[in-house]
Amino acid sequence: MKFLLSGSFISGIIILSFLQTSTSSCTKDNTIYDTVTVIKKDTVVLKDTFLTAEILTAHPWKYQEYRGVWGGDNFLYVRGGSSNTKDFDNDYIVFYSDGTGNHRDVEGNDHLIKEWQFANNEHTKLTFKYYNLLIEDLFTWENIRYRSDSLQYDEYFHDNYLNINVHDQTVRIPK
Repeated sequence: MKFLLSGSFISGIIILSFLQTSTSSCTKDNTIYDTVTVIKKDTVVLKDTFLTAEILTAHPWKYQEYRGVWGGDNFLYVRGGSSNTKDFDNDYIVFYSDGTGNHRDVEGNDHLIKEWQFANNEHTKLTFKYYNLLIEDLFTWENIRYRSDSLQYDEYFHDNYLNINVHDQTVRIPK
């Protein structure tokens, strides 16, 4: 009887050892799939080109678009447009590197420009003296942006010849 018990005991230990080894060596694969999709978008910021004297004096500038008020009268011009209130097709302005320039108006008259200069370090403001016959006007261009080979700006001045105030938003392109 002792033999049976000790044989059973040894057999039990062997069986338990086998079971413990087989269960402890068993590995469980558990694959987790991530279903989150992350989309990254790059934002490209196109900055305006810094307007330099070289760009400004490189060629004459003609109107692409003009929206303004002359002494209470509204003007609209879009090159090639059919609803224009005034024809600026032949109007252009040119600046020279010596601080002078010329404006050819819609009637074909030339007007002298003197003392043009950038009024701030960012070159977003330009001032110049403009002569209509012998009458001098001080022009200011503000918020100047140069992009896609065009000048965009707000313009204001007092027309001393007609005694009216003028304010407009303009886009000019190379002539």
